[in-house]
Amino acid sequence: MATYENLRLQIAALKRPRTNDRREVHWATEARVLGISRTHEDRLEIFLVGPALASSIPSISAALEFGPWWHRDATTPAFEANRLLLPSTGSFDEVTAFVCTELLRNGADTSLEPGFRKTEPIIALVIERLRLSDGALLGLAGELLTLNAIVQQAPDKLVAQVVEAWDGWRQSLRDFSWRGLGVEIKTTSGSSSSHHVQGTHQIEMADGDGADLPESGLLVVSIGLEAVVKHDNSFTVPMLVERIVNRLRHVGRNDAGEVFVDHVREYSGGSGFGYDHRTMSRETSFSRAFETTFVRAYDMTDKNISVLRRSDVVRHEHVDASSIRYTIDLPIRATGDLNPIVGMSQTAAAILGAQPDL
Repeated sequence: MATYENLRLQIAALKRPRTNDRREVHWATEARVLGISRTHEDRLEIFLVGPALASSIPSISAALEFGPWWHRDATTPAFEANRLLLPSTGSFDEVTAFVCTELLRNGADTSLEPGFRKTEPIIALVIERLRLSDGALLGLAGELLTLNAIVQQAPDKLVAQVVEAWDGWRQSLRDFSWRGLGVEIKTTSGSSSSHHVQGTHQIEMADGDGADLPESGLLVVSIGLEAVVKHDNSFTVPMLVERIVNRLRHVGRNDAGEVFVDHVREYSGGSGFGYDHRTMSRETSFSRAFETTFVRAYDMTDKNISVLRRSDVVRHEHVDASSIRYTIDLPIRATGDLNPIVGMSQTAAAILGAQPDL
C-alpha cells in the first residue's frame, strides 16, 4: 500500500496546469481508484473513481462533485469519478497525503463506498480545519490591504502610530481605531457586501462601556477579494506584510516593524492559523494571490443602513444580546454618493482624515 511519505512526495511533485481544463492525475495504487491532482488555481483535488458518492455531512457534500473526466483530445469519458476539492489554504500536500492514506487504509481502492464511509469523519475534520485557515487568510489579507493603504498615505511621522492602531491580530473591540473613529474590516470572496456579524457591537459605535473611550464614528470596510493566478496587479499576504515593514523601515521605525510582524503571527491563532513572516513567506500555503473586486466603507451611523442593533435586542429581556450572531447584506448605495465610500484609496484617506479626539 502507498505510504504517507511516498504520497506526500508524489503530491509535492504535481505541477500546476496552465489552464483550468487540464490536470495531471497521480494514481495512488495500480487499482486507479484514488487519484490526486493539482488545479490551475493550485488547489489539490482527490478523485475517487466509481459510482456517485453522497454525504450527509454538509462540508463534504459541498466539496464533492461527481461527473465524467476526459483524457486530452478524447471523444469518450476517461472515467467517471467523485472529485473532492480541498479548501484553498493549509498544509496542502501533508493534509492531502493524510486523507489519501486513510482512504487506502480503509479499503477505498478495493471497495469505494465502504472505504469512503469509514473515512468521512476524518475528511470532515480536515475540511473544517482548512476552512478555518482559509477564512483566517482571507480576513488577514483584507485587514493588511487596508492597513497598507493607510500607511502608504500617512505622513512619515504618523506611520508607526497607524500600524500600532491595528488591533485585528487580537481579541479587541475594533480591527483598527484612529482618532476616535472605529474601523471594522469585513472580507468576503463573494460578489456582495454580505458578512457575518459576531454581535451588534461590530456594527454600532462604542459608548465607552467596555472600551477605553467612546467612539465618534464607525466605518465598516467591506472588501471583496478573489483568488487568482499571480499577476502584476495581484497581491499575497507576504507581499502586504513586506510593504508595511518597508514603510516602517523607511521612516526609521524598525522596532515597530518587528512588533508588527509578531502581531501578524498571532492573528487568529485560535483557529490553528498562524503566519510567521520571518520563516513562512515562501511557503506554498501563503502564496495564494488575490485581487480586489470591490471596497466599500460604510458609515454605520447612517440611518439609511437598516441592520439589527442592540436597541432592537435589549427590549427582549430574555435574550442575551452578546450571543447574537447574524449576517448583514449591505447595499451598494445607502445615501447617494456619500455612503459608502468606494475604493481603497478613498477609504484610507477618509480614515486618516478623521478628526482628533477632543
